[in-house]
Amino acid sequence: MRKLASVTITLAVFFFCAGTSIGFSKKPTEALSRTFAHYIRGVLYDSQNKIDRAIEEYLNALALDSTAPAIHQRLAIDYIRSGQYEKAEEELLIVKKLKPRDKGTRIILAHFYTAQEKFTEAAAVYEELQKAYPSDLEILASLADLYVIQEKEEEAISIYQQLLKQKPDSAQIHFNLGTIFVKVNKFKEAETHFKKALKISPDYLQAELALGLLSEINQNLPEAIEHYQKALEVDPLNINVYRRLAQTYYRDKRIEEAVRQYKFILKLNPYDVDTYLELAYIYLNEEKAGQCIKILEEAEQHKANWRIPAAKEARFYLILGLAYTRNSQEQKAVEAYEKSIAAAPESGVGYFYLGAAHEQGGRRQKAYEALKRSVELDGENPDALNYLGYIYAEDGIMLDEAQELINKALEIDPGNGAYIDSLGWVYFKKGMIDDALAQIEKAAGLLEDAEVFEHLGDAYQAKGDIERARGAYERALGLEPERKSAQERLEKLRPGNPINASR
Repeated sequence: MRKLASVTITLAVFFFCAGTSIGFSKKPTEALSRTFAHYIRGVLYDSQNKIDRAIEEYLNALALDSTAPAIHQRLAIDYIRSGQYEKAEEELLIVKKLKPRDKGTRIILAHFYTAQEKFTEAAAVYEELQKAYPSDLEILASLADLYVIQEKEEEAISIYQQLLKQKPDSAQIHFNLGTIFVKVNKFKEAETHFKKALKISPDYLQAELALGLLSEINQNLPEAIEHYQKALEVDPLNINVYRRLAQTYYRDKRIEEAVRQYKFILKLNPYDVDTYLELAYIYLNEEKAGQCIKILEEAEQHKANWRIPAAKEARFYLILGLAYTRNSQEQKAVEAYEKSIAAAPESGVGYFYLGAAHEQGGRRQKAYEALKRSVELDGENPDALNYLGYIYAEDGIMLDEAQELINKALEIDPGNGAYIDSLGWVYFKKGMIDDALAQIEKAAGLLEDAEVFEHLGDAYQAKGDIERARGAYERALGLEPERKSAQERLEKLRPGNPINASR
């Protein structure tokens, strides 16, 4: 279980600054002296960071006097420092038993449980403390925070409302209460408290941002933009706010403003890979592949300064590969996809796009290999399943496996017209014309695609329905006028030309 890095420091402050007396019991002088000697040696070893020796001395002291709370506390902190958390908990519970009414001891125990992510136990201790000290603001705030962690929102709201009665002008409490109302989808109440936080503290950046996010939730993007602009008045160089503003501009279809914000972020931090990726996505989505390539190639020049996870690097090269593909730079696209695979070799996505690039470049065997690897790594990717099955069908090979692959894709996405067409094409290649026609007609009703209508024409032609075949080919050419295969098929069906039903 992950431990919070601050546990030792936080608890050390409590133990060494609490002002607690050592609390030795009244023993005969000699035994008391020996106990105290072991205790002092333990403290000295602690100061030298000799934790194991300190633990040994504290255990020797407790063997002589097991009722001294301070020794148990010292032992607990050393167990924490040495990673012996169960033993630390045992010692803290002993201290609590020895000093059942001591506020500091119970707060220490609650902090320990929180650091150990034992939130239920921590909350139980704070609930005891709340009953004993109902007006203690720190205890109430800590209990509210724990309720939030435990997703006990209603209990947290109740605590924060108690806190507000005592501190009505606390911007922090209003903000915290607002965030909980957001969690329970009470957006009006959340807005009220965020605005109160801002009224109390006009430069409260997080409250301004929270109002911006609420405006986004309410689909009021212009209002969200206003809040983010106000946030930048408070913190003019906050990259995260600029990014949120850019994203909102883009959602509001204000493309130029979004691009301008992203470019400004890159002036603030030329190594920000996330910004390059988001800007590249805009260019790609706006059919500006050349600009997408330019911005990503610029980012790649700073690769030595990247500090990003492998998955993000893989995504970077996927987007670059897609841009190269759209820009008809086939070889560079292949190289980009290979870099994506190198960054994340266990991800099937890179292999999928590499396979597609090889197929489009006529390198059939390499396409088979890449797509098969994609399916091996991610057997739930319907696009990869369909693509591999379809090119098997196109080549008239492994038709049973092709049918199995496409059927699996359809199990995942049963209404996908492209997959339905692929299944129909497998049936066509198997000579199951009636089944093929049924599937391809269904696909044509779902998808306005030239290839689907060309397949439909082939199926009609195989059934001897020349008029419908001609109509399907004409529909294909209406969608894609330069499609040579459809032109050739239509030409063969003109009067005076022999009918050729073969694909």
